[in-house]
Amino acid sequence: VAAQLALSHAQFPANNRIRSQKEEMLSGKFYYPFDKELVLERERCSAACWRFNNSTNPNNGVSPNERARLFREILQPRELLSPSPGSSPVTNIGRVGENVVVEAPFVCDYGYNIVIGQNVIVGRSCTILDAAEVNIGDNCHIGPNVSIYAATLHTDPKRRQGSKGPQIGRPVTIDQDCWIGGGVTILPGITIGKGSTVGAGSVVTKNVPPFTIVGGNPARVLRGIGS
Repeated sequence: VAAQLALSHAQFPANNRIRSQKEEMLSGKFYYPFDKELVLERERCSAACWRFNNSTNPNNGVSPNERARLFREILQPRELLSPSPGSSPVTNIGRVGENVVVEAPFVCDYGYNIVIGQNVIVGRSCTILDAAEVNIGDNCHIGPNVSIYAATLHTDPKRRQGSKGPQIGRPVTIDQDCWIGGGVTILPGITIGKGSTVGAGSVVTKNVPPFTIVGGNPARVLRGIGS
C-alpha cells in the first residue's frame, strides 16, 4: 500500500528533472526519494532482502552457496547489470568479498551502494540506509542490531515536507579491522578509522580516529589501542 501511495505522488516539475533523481542521489545532491524509479529500486531491494532472509530458514533446505548468491543479488541486482531503456544512465554496483558472513535478517534500501570487504561478519538485524556509498573494510565485525544511516533530511521543518520533501546521501566508511558493537547507530557522513572499536549501544555522530575505542551517546574517545 505504501509503495502504491508513493507511486501516486504527482511528478516533480520538468525543470527539476533534467537529471534523474537517481543521478542526483548518486552525485550527493538533494533528491526526491519517492521518484518512481527510486521507489521501484527500493521495492526490488526489499524483495531481494526478503528472499535472502527467508533462505536462512533451515526448513527450506537452501544451501550456503545459494544463500551467498541471494545476498549478492541484493548488492548486484541483475536489473542494473542489464539496464532497461528507461532507467538512469548511471548507477553503482555493490561488491562483497570472500569469506563474508551475513546473518539474517538484513535490511537495506538499494543494495548497490554497499561495498563489503574480505572476512567480514555482519550480525543479525543490520539496517543500512544506503542512499550514498557505505564501505565496510576487510576483517570488520559488525555486531547485531547495528544501524548505518547514509541518508539524511533538512533540519528546517519547512523544507522537510514529509513524503514530498527531499533527502540527501552522505557516505559512511568503516575502515578495515574495526569492531562495531551491538546496537550501534552510525550517522550519515561518518568515517570510522582503521582498527577502531565502537562500544555497544553507541551513537556515532563524529568521525572516529584510527586505533581508538569510543563509546556513549554521543560516542566519544575512551582510549587509544596499540597498532
